[in-house]
Amino acid sequence: MAETEPQLRLIRFGNFEVDLRTGELHKGGVKQKFGGQPFQVLSILLEQPGEVVTREELQKRLWPDTFVDVDHNLNTAINKIREVLGDSAESPCFVETLPRRGYRFIAPVEGGVPAPVQPVEEVSPAPVKTRRRALNYVAAILGIVVVVVGVSALWKTVFRSSGAPRVLRFKQLTNDGHPKVGPMATDGSRIYFNEPLPGAGSLILQVAVKGGEAIPLSVPIKQPSLWDLSKDGTELLVASGQVGESSSLWIQPVSGGSPRRVGTVEGQDAAFGADGTSVLYGTEHDFYSASRDGSSSRKLLTVDGTPRALRFSPHARVLRFTEFDYLHDGMDIMEASPEGTGLHKLLEGRYGEWSADGRFFVFENWLDGKLDLWALPDGKGFHWQKRVEKPAQLTSGPLDFQYPLPSKDGKEIYAIGSSRRGEVERYDPRSGEFIPFLSGISAQGVAFSPDGQWITYTSYPDGMLWRSKADGSERLQLTFPPLEAFLPRWSPDGKQIAFNGQLPAQNWNIYLMPSDGGTPQHLLPSTEGQMDANWSPDGNSLVFATDGVPKVSISIINLRTRQVSTLPGSSGLFSPHWSPDGRFIAAITAAAYTLMIFDFASQKWTEGFGSTMAYESWSHDGKYLYFETFPAKGNCPIIRLRMNDRRTEEIADSKKIWRVSGASEGCGWVGLGPDDSPMVTRDIGTQEIYALEMEWP
Repeated sequence: MAETEPQLRLIRFGNFEVDLRTGELHKGGVKQKFGGQPFQVLSILLEQPGEVVTREELQKRLWPDTFVDVDHNLNTAINKIREVLGDSAESPCFVETLPRRGYRFIAPVEGGVPAPVQPVEEVSPAPVKTRRRALNYVAAILGIVVVVVGVSALWKTVFRSSGAPRVLRFKQLTNDGHPKVGPMATDGSRIYFNEPLPGAGSLILQVAVKGGEAIPLSVPIKQPSLWDLSKDGTELLVASGQVGESSSLWIQPVSGGSPRRVGTVEGQDAAFGADGTSVLYGTEHDFYSASRDGSSSRKLLTVDGTPRALRFSPHARVLRFTEFDYLHDGMDIMEASPEGTGLHKLLEGRYGEWSADGRFFVFENWLDGKLDLWALPDGKGFHWQKRVEKPAQLTSGPLDFQYPLPSKDGKEIYAIGSSRRGEVERYDPRSGEFIPFLSGISAQGVAFSPDGQWITYTSYPDGMLWRSKADGSERLQLTFPPLEAFLPRWSPDGKQIAFNGQLPAQNWNIYLMPSDGGTPQHLLPSTEGQMDANWSPDGNSLVFATDGVPKVSISIINLRTRQVSTLPGSSGLFSPHWSPDGRFIAAITAAAYTLMIFDFASQKWTEGFGSTMAYESWSHDGKYLYFETFPAKGNCPIIRLRMNDRRTEEIADSKKIWRVSGASEGCGWVGLGPDDSPMVTRDIGTQEIYALEMEWP
């Protein structure tokens, strides 16, 4: 009998659908004009999603015996693929180029080509004795198979070695285009999550584990935020306020009805206790345990940073949580006993959750500018099990994945998948609105040249440094991977750009480079971190924050002599900015994020603004200091401080804008245009919930 051809199935990714049988590509159900060699190249890439397909392999598949200009043909095909998919070589969502190697399809796909059906051969009937003998052999073989299968099952359940888990495929569960934030929770049939609303608190929503419409929960609490779900799935632990803020705690029945307040306690994070009879809540540096009515509160543990996301293991013998060091961008997963003793760092990462069987701890980690999911074997099983000491990476682009939540049946991991993209916007005082600037360019940290004709900025999210005309034309890329750049600053003569740069697994440092391109110069060879470089008015010096021990401080480097000095009284301060007339330096306290101003004449610091603020900038005439403050929930007014009398006035409010690089408050980078108009970066990326189908060892 002839060999059966494999049945080619539809392949779906994003809003696209590829039919390999008909050679057609559809977008949103509409057939696209796409075929020939570009379609063949795309089909080959889709055969091995997430894997590198070399240029040599493509040449052998497409032009095995023909002399052609392979490089030209491949480049033309890839460009056509990106054109049809609306993709970008600089920030790819579908096809990634690996220089001098090949290409990789990086988006999650559904469907594919199944393994070919093996041919079935026809045989002639055998004599009776031969058939009996064959049946005996078959019976014997079946007996051996039964034994082998039984032993294999025993080995997998009892003697199982800890291999590496892997993600088989992705499925998008939501599609509402709204921002989402964890923690998430599931009762096995539904997933509960938060949708923050800039300037208007947040909502708690639910979606079926199979996907569908996200439906808001009716929770009679002002600005409700979900923090946890009881083990039986009947009660939600809810805060009245934004996630991460100190708020009152409530226990809300999932089926509806009136919530019950957890006494008078307030916390910045909370979870149900391991036995379900207590509530754990976190404050600035501490975790407490209290009864469900708020009584019998006792301190559980204390850390130097800020504790978040406390979770007990399924067997309730271990607790783990995330310790945040916001000043140094540090995120560590900590481990202790249920009583808070034996506290120690487990590994770098954040927001972890145990799998239902307790065999793996799944968490997210920020590495090389991306958020991916990892799985750490628990390692607390039988003593003869092989232990894997390092966590296994589960995801690797193109989406960032956050807030992992293993399913109840252990077959999937739910997570929020984010596609990061920003749009720079400038405040228009006439309309009172923020309007787009640099349309089509995903950027932040925009700085204008002294003459206002040129700009420098970092692309978002890859952190590459660029220079262009103020209208976005004549773009020139100044830095390349693996160096990540942030907050560039023009020299007063416009010939150099100072910026903060970071290489993988290293501290942030200060770099200099010519504004017309060249090689970045590492300013200080020290391994100690440096950040927030800003020029002196004469261009001879740079002021910056030094990430020292035990506290940060502010230093000045003379660019001619390379001599470094510490600014008096600057211990515990960062983000220094020199005034245009050279008389003052503004900075921020690391402890409370308040504004301080140093007067060179008096050699003293005075408080400029006592509330929480960030991203200060001097007006071009030096008469004002602009900055962002966030005293109210979801409210991010941009303020300016008049230097002659220290009076403040509100210039603009970005509370209706969801901002790039912001936390739950929605605040982020703020800069100034040549006319001192405030500039921000709006988050125009997507955040949706995905189900990751897992294969566990």
